Amino acid sequence: MSRLGTRWLARRDTRAAAPLSRPFWLVWTASAVSFLGDGLVAGALPLLAASLTRDARVVSLTEAATQAGWLLLGLVSGVLVDRWSRITMMWRSDVVRALIAAAFAALVLTGHANVPLVVGVAFGLGLVAPFFDNASSSVVPQLVPKGSLERANALNQTAILLGANLIGPPVGAALFVVMPGLPLGLNAVSFAVAAGLVWWVRTSVPAPVPPQRRRVSSELLEGLAFLWRNRLLRALCLLLGVMNGVSSGIVAVLVLYVLELLRLPEAAYGWLIAAFAVGGLVGAALTPAVIALLGRRWAMIGSAVALGSSILGLGAFPVPAAAAGFVVVAGLASVLWNIVTVSIRQRLVPAELLGRVTSIYRVVGFVATPFGAVAAGLLAHEAGLRAPYLVGGAITLVANALAVPSIRAAGTAS
Repeated sequence: MSRLGTRWLARRDTRAAAPLSRPFWLVWTASAVSFLGDGLVAGALPLLAASLTRDARVVSLTEAATQAGWLLLGLVSGVLVDRWSRITMMWRSDVVRALIAAAFAALVLTGHANVPLVVGVAFGLGLVAPFFDNASSSVVPQLVPKGSLERANALNQTAILLGANLIGPPVGAALFVVMPGLPLGLNAVSFAVAAGLVWWVRTSVPAPVPPQRRRVSSELLEGLAFLWRNRLLRALCLLLGVMNGVSSGIVAVLVLYVLELLRLPEAAYGWLIAAFAVGGLVGAALTPAVIALLGRRWAMIGSAVALGSSILGLGAFPVPAAAAGFVVVAGLASVLWNIVTVSIRQRLVPAELLGRVTSIYRVVGFVATPFGAVAAGLLAHEAGLRAPYLVGGAITLVANALAVPSIRAAGTAS
């Protein structure tokens, strides 16, 4: 990696970002609408499952089904995102999701819902999600100049936090109480609207030059080889796996942390989740200023240190006021880290490889998630509820320390 190619990593940006294009804003709006639809389903689907059965194993299966798509098709989606037009993949994915959601809403409204149907629909939507998510991330460098990548990714993170985490789930749950099929029908509408918006700009976004068609495994190995040879990307990918595993672990036992350590009512769990999202929104808003002040390299390192320290703080100081503050900091740090590292990946990876490298990144994160959740549960059982936070925070800080040489070298390599 040359000094010229990585000088931007340590640079403090003082120039005003170029205005974002009309195609970007239309694609962003489409993504935001899709994320809102995801949030509506996230709030309604567990309630629908619980209305059909009180078997916790079955109810939890609906959540597992929505995540299965990344494990089964995440890597394949990366190959296809590099082969095909990313804009085309986005609108076609949303058309498929709209059809699935519309059929599902009709069955629920007519009283034909059952457990196999709920699990099957969750699984179907989960299979399509990697194609849309990979395409929406990989298309960003085609829509904005490199100097505006952080701003564009901050807007994408804001859309995810608002639609999929902060607004969608509670609205979906509330609408389900009014009419069980209503949030599902609105979900279908959201996907249809998003597909129409992206279709509208399909001719405004040139497709990247597709790679020479080979076996899927060969194309995947090409993406993996590029990722592994790049010291910075390799370190960030491994650090992502650690951070995702730790984060899933602390979330897995968070409800018990709230009830047994903080001794708060059940509703406080939802407030802490909202506090994380609010912290994330602050992080997205502050990202340009942080990069201008510290540079990308130290923004990365500082956000990972802040995340590890906040997780450690949750274990060390289990009192309500402190816990709320630590959760806000964790949300801010997580989103800041995501924006900076995604933008770095979009800068470093050639357009024709970006879908595959992105898919490998995401799959590493998804694979780490169940292991982190199980490990946290076992640790809490053996050593108490503070242990997952103390150990998880320490692991995050150590992993970040191990990644620092690679991050620093990327800005100084000759």
